[in-house]
Amino acid sequence: MRGERESILMQSGPLMMEDTSLAPRPGVLEASGFGAKLPLAFLFGCILGLSSAGFDQSWIAWIGVVPLLVILRCVNGVKEAAFAGLAFGLGYHLVATSWFLGLFPLRWLGVEDWLGVQLSVLVWIFESLHQALLMAGFSLLVFCLPLRSGFIPHYQRPFVPYLWGIPLIWIYCHWVVGTSELFLSVPVDQLAYSQSQHTGFIQIARIGGSALVDYILILFNAALAELILDLVHLGRRLDGRIDKLRQRVGPLFDLSIVSVILVVCNVWGGMEVQRIAQETRPEVALAEDPQSQAVPIAVVQGNISIEEDRLKTTSAKAISDRYAELSNNLGTSIVVLPEGVANPVQLAPGYLVSRLKEISQREKKEIVVGSIESIKSAHVNAARLISPANPPDNLYVKRRLVPIGELAPLKAIEDTLPSSIVKRLPSQQMSFVVSKTTELPQSLWGPMGVSICSEIVYPRLLAREVRKGATILLNLSNLAWFHNSALNKQVLAAAVFRAVENGRYLVLSTNTGISALIDPAGIVTAVSYPGKRGVLLGNVQFLYKKTPFSKMWWL
Repeated sequence: MRGERESILMQSGPLMMEDTSLAPRPGVLEASGFGAKLPLAFLFGCILGLSSAGFDQSWIAWIGVVPLLVILRCVNGVKEAAFAGLAFGLGYHLVATSWFLGLFPLRWLGVEDWLGVQLSVLVWIFESLHQALLMAGFSLLVFCLPLRSGFIPHYQRPFVPYLWGIPLIWIYCHWVVGTSELFLSVPVDQLAYSQSQHTGFIQIARIGGSALVDYILILFNAALAELILDLVHLGRRLDGRIDKLRQRVGPLFDLSIVSVILVVCNVWGGMEVQRIAQETRPEVALAEDPQSQAVPIAVVQGNISIEEDRLKTTSAKAISDRYAELSNNLGTSIVVLPEGVANPVQLAPGYLVSRLKEISQREKKEIVVGSIESIKSAHVNAARLISPANPPDNLYVKRRLVPIGELAPLKAIEDTLPSSIVKRLPSQQMSFVVSKTTELPQSLWGPMGVSICSEIVYPRLLAREVRKGATILLNLSNLAWFHNSALNKQVLAAAVFRAVENGRYLVLSTNTGISALIDPAGIVTAVSYPGKRGVLLGNVQFLYKKTPFSKMWWL
């Protein structure tokens, strides 16, 4: 009898232990070591980088963030989350900003080719790491925030719905922190810019800016990640749905809602494109506002290489002759020249600016030219309006400087570079200052909103100009530093979004291309070839209506 009882106890012991074990079984990816997750994060980040402008794979942006969101449900601890995000961000930016390699050759800095290659790679990796910090911060917040499945929040933990929280965190990291002056970044590879060719969809930027486009992109990625985590046991599932929908049904329902939102955005956007096309027809625009007539414009692309400019392989007189010849007898009312053409030498009597003034007076046309001017013993990167009317407000001064190029924020970096290189940096040759106010050159046709080079990637700067009364937007850039790289396509993509956000024609004038004319719907109506010398001709209108985005005074 006693032996039978002992036998029963021995058999029942393991059964009791198995029944009382409530710990969930870890997912396949969650159970793997962090050494496997980190390379995966980097690899998928590289794949997402292919969505950026220049690679023409915009569809990847709709699914490319899903792997990171899944990995963040599989990591153990905040350190793993932060490093996974850093690896993903590094992969993304290494691909998206591979145009940094276009800095080579650096002979204009007096650097031999073997060292120029290394310096270009170092700058590329350093800036990619810098930008990747945003992705690390995003991942850290996603991991730490108590998130529940679905759209509906709750007053008890976990509080935040996954499909609201993930996009909001992304917007905060990339559009609030990433575009702030303290972060010292030039975010030309924002995920939203990958959609610049999807004209109908990006019309929502008229309401909420590029950040709203990013929001929808990340919302779709989050809905897919939620579904994958529910269907495939890779990591910790999202629980706590308020609507009490069953497993698998809930995530499918969420994805359906997001898909309906996408359809609505595209249908409404298509209608907006048709409406804008109708309103900007010359006869319609003129009937509505006599000041909105079609104005012929010319964009001069001189194609002066960085070597010609810095090493003086082409004389200042030859450069003056080139631009004066290209700007002469064009039959347009406005001529636009790129950033920095009128440097201190070209401002001297007998050089380019004097000749442009002669053309302006003789042909009764207005000329906008990028210039390097001296104001109160300091230099400014500016744009000057040369007009037969000689308006008092004819100068725009840049408001955001390029780190290292125009602004030297880290003296330690300069201390590590040879003096022969440091002295050739623009930030060392000239002490640039910025304008604290928004100045609009007053054209005969209406106030002009001007931006210079990297300012095109900061939506707030251009929206502020439109709120102040800008009726057309111009961006003057010099991309010769990066030779024939994909940067020109990313700048064009950013310019498309600025046109849509503000409902304005945008003129993009670059030294080496791409130059373009963009209508208020974000359609590129004329575009130049990169690396070619010539003149881009087209028509623009000076418009006065403001979009909901441009009215947001708190930006």
